Amino acid sequence: MGVLYEDCFEVYPCDTKRRCTKLSVAAHTFYEKDHPYILHGPGIAMDLSGCTFTQLSGNRVRVQGSKLSATDPYTIKLEGARKVAYRTFVVAGVRDPILISKIEEVESLVKMSICEQYQDIDESEYTINFMNYGKNAVMGNLEPTPVAGHEICVVFEVLAKTQELSSAICASVRSTFMHYGYEGRKSTAGNLAFPFAPSDVEFGAVYEFSVYHLMEVNDPASLFSWQWWRP
Repeated sequence: MGVLYEDCFEVYPCDTKRRCTKLSVAAHTFYEKDHPYILHGPGIAMDLSGCTFTQLSGNRVRVQGSKLSATDPYTIKLEGARKVAYRTFVVAGVRDPILISKIEEVESLVKMSICEQYQDIDESEYTINFMNYGKNAVMGNLEPTPVAGHEICVVFEVLAKTQELSSAICASVRSTFMHYGYEGRKSTAGNLAFPFAPSDVEFGAVYEFSVYHLMEVNDPASLFSWQWWRP
């Protein structure tokens, strides 16, 4: 909840289990900004460099000292996204300490193998990414050796121009990774433990920011239509 006064405002949570602190309120001033204390809005710029944050009680904070000024020319913030690819991904667990010790090397070799398998497709048309997370996910509460780093979770994704191509390459990555014969390997079975079946998940379209800037306008209302409505 926010309460406005002539020279300040105060905020506090409506839920008694929550708290507003000087740190939590001050931290929120960094939200989605390209500058630590300047915030641009429609036709204005807010300067927070002189702000003070005062703890009034256990869950109430007063903020004062910000300055607001008009911008010339008038600007409007634009945000936009475009579709760039289609994603298929796999989540898998690894517990072999030998594989864990050289996971980046094996992942690099898997990528090289996929490039050889798909020589007829330009490498610019797809992307293979690996993300390695460490946590007790393979055996859960049955884990006999709950030591940090004894297992990792590998999430790999393939981005491509079509869902079909993304899924086809992801299946090849999964199969190659699962049976890749790295140095020191003792077993010829799979290297990966899949928590889900089927293992390959078609995510669909992938988007990225394509527009994120301030646009100068002469009339702030010229680009927007509006109408009054009464019940």
